[in-house]
Amino acid sequence: MENLLPVMALRPGRIIQVRNGDAARNPRMESATANFRQALHVLSQEPGFKGYLPKMVELNLPHLSPDISSARDLIASTLATTQGVTVNFTGGTRLMSVGAFQAASALGRPSIYCDNADQRFSDGRTGREGRWPDFRSIASKLSARLLMAVEGRNPDDWRSDTATDSLRAFGLKAFELRNQNWSLLEGLNKTLRAFFYTQGDKLPQGAEELRELTVKPLPPQATANEPSRLLLAAATSAGLLRGDAQSYKLNTQPTRRNIERVLSLIMSSWIELAVMDCLLRNPRYKDPAWSVELAKNENADFSETDLVCVDQQTASLRVISCKATMTRPPQEHLDNVKERAFRMGGPNAAATLVVFKPAHGQENAIRSYARRLGVDVALEADEIVKMFSPHVVAK
Repeated sequence: MENLLPVMALRPGRIIQVRNGDAARNPRMESATANFRQALHVLSQEPGFKGYLPKMVELNLPHLSPDISSARDLIASTLATTQGVTVNFTGGTRLMSVGAFQAASALGRPSIYCDNADQRFSDGRTGREGRWPDFRSIASKLSARLLMAVEGRNPDDWRSDTATDSLRAFGLKAFELRNQNWSLLEGLNKTLRAFFYTQGDKLPQGAEELRELTVKPLPPQATANEPSRLLLAAATSAGLLRGDAQSYKLNTQPTRRNIERVLSLIMSSWIELAVMDCLLRNPRYKDPAWSVELAKNENADFSETDLVCVDQQTASLRVISCKATMTRPPQEHLDNVKERAFRMGGPNAAATLVVFKPAHGQENAIRSYARRLGVDVALEADEIVKMFSPHVVAK
């Protein structure tokens, strides 16, 4: 990132990258350079950077752990024979950064420092003072694909679904109804589980049995109270069900994955849709994607999904795991979202766990373990609304 953001700010025609050690002896540096090249390739496809692909030259220092003088001498010799160079002395080891700064100072060349933590570009005051763009204006151009590429991740290894207007409207309605009628609608969940999950808490396996689940109406107990009727009517408007209160049926193809997906949205994953709607309306979050999971065969079982976005406040990829409630220990959920954030966005990715209704006594354990892991948490409706949509008041 310390290399990419100055490139986005200055748009040089050529990049001279100084590396510590040769590729054969330093595979970590070779990997970092490959990631940077991939990030530049993805950048060339981004809005505002279409077709921009600077020429890249690499210079290897003679040692795996170079000292100040070797970095300074190599960079100074390059500056002496190359015009129009701005030195970015942010990356590499601390000694390399000092050497780069000294070279720029000795030859009076402009220099820049990219401070991700404080989110600013600083002028090194080694030459003509640069007029650097505002850090946030550059960071706002980061996309999820770009943040993944700079960490060596292939964005095409993940897929996401489209959270349509009607699906998000269902999520918001479910959020409101669940907040007001949690116990009654937990009863609806129990009715649906007993009706569909007949094979030891699993769906039937046979094709005919799965087809039967999509043609027979929900049991009368599913519409026994007004909150349940309102929830199922909202699910019908979103295309998850068909029919009416006298004959609601699943509106999906009769595969196990599709049936599991629809049932999950009605019973628990509505929270993802509600948070997704907030992300789309909150300027802090950019490029949000819903139902993100590893790309796999369409016939695979439905698996755990996340929300993913660019958090412009921290200029990082953020992975958000949403739970209506938790049946497994909190530590397991927190470990999982932390691991998925790292797998998708590397060490700079941020992780958030959202739990709509923690079990009694879970809150302290969730917050304590989340602090140890560096995971943000939002627990219960008011806190979720405050975190993701600060201008909306929870009902």
